[in-house]
Amino acid sequence: MLEFVHPNWFWALGFIPVYLLYYFLILRKKSVRLLHSRLALIRSISKKSSFLQYIPMIIRVLTLTLLIIALARPRLADKKQQITGKGIDIILAIDVSGSMKAIDFKPVNRLEAAKKVATEFIEKRRSDRIGLIVFSENAYTKCPLTLDYNILMNIMDDVSIDEKANGTAIGMGLATSVARLKDSEAISKVIILITDGRNNSGEIEPLDAAGFAAAFDVKVYPVGVGSKGLVDYPMQTAFGVRYQKVKIDMDMDSLDRIAEITGTQHARLAGNTDELQKILKNIDEMEKTEIKINDYYIYYELFWIYLLAAFILIIIEFIFRIVIRKQIP
Repeated sequence: MLEFVHPNWFWALGFIPVYLLYYFLILRKKSVRLLHSRLALIRSISKKSSFLQYIPMIIRVLTLTLLIIALARPRLADKKQQITGKGIDIILAIDVSGSMKAIDFKPVNRLEAAKKVATEFIEKRRSDRIGLIVFSENAYTKCPLTLDYNILMNIMDDVSIDEKANGTAIGMGLATSVARLKDSEAISKVIILITDGRNNSGEIEPLDAAGFAAAFDVKVYPVGVGSKGLVDYPMQTAFGVRYQKVKIDMDMDSLDRIAEITGTQHARLAGNTDELQKILKNIDEMEKTEIKINDYYIYYELFWIYLLAAFILIIIEFIFRIVIRKQIP
C-alpha cells in the first residue's frame, strides 16, 4: 500500500501553474527584447525547432514536481501480522470408499460434497495445524499436520474415490488419525471423521480406536453423510454409466459411541450439503483457538527514487543548455 508521510507538500504543486504564467508572460518577453539587438542570433534561433525552446521549461517543471513528491515522502507499507498463542491440531479423516459415489448431495456425490465443505472449513481457520487422512479398506496420510492451507487445499482437490477398495475401515482411519495427533502439544487435538458406511474392513475396530483417541485426549467428531432410504448410485454398464436406486447401510450407533468415548457427546448426520455445512460450522465454533493477532507494518521508503530522478533531470537540463549555446553563434 502506497502512502505519503507528509501529504501537505502536495499543496506546493499549485505553484507550478504560477511558474508557467511567469515563464510565458514575463521571461519569454524579456528574452525576445534582448534578442532584438543581435540580428544573427535571431536568425539562428528562428531556424531551430519551435519545440526545443520549451524543453528547459518542461524539464524544470518535471524536476519541481519530483522534488515535491519526494518532500511528501512516499513509502510502501507492507502489513504483517504477529500471532501469539497456541493453536489447535485438527485431522480431517474422510471416507473414500465406493459408497461415497452415491448422488444424494446433488448435483455432486457424497465425497465431492464432503471435500467442498471441508475446504470451506480449512479457509476459516487461522493458526491451527490441519492434516488430511483418507480411508477405504486401508487408511493413508494424504497430508500431515500443516499451516500451509494452500497446499492442503490443493491436496484435497486431488482426493478421489478408491475404485479398487472392497470395504470401509473406519477403525483404521481413526487409528491413523490418532497416530498423527498423539504426540501433539497443541491446546486441543481434534479429529473430524466423515463417513457414510459401517466398519467392515481393517485390523482395528472403531471403538478400540476411539479408546486410543480418548487415552491421548483427542476429541473425535463423527459425521455421517448420506440420506436415509434409497439413493441414486452410478453403475458402469455396457451402455455407459446408469444410475440405480440402492440402500447404503450407515452405522450411526457406532459413530455415536465413538463420540461418547471421546467426549463429543454424539455423532452428527448430514443428509445434504446445507446440513453438512451447518455441522462443520458448529464444530468450527466449538473448537476456536484463543490467539492474539497484532498488526504491524514494514515500510519501504521511496522518496530517494524521486530525488534521484530530479537530480538526473537537472543534469539533463544543464547539458541541454550547454549544447544549445554551442549551436548559437
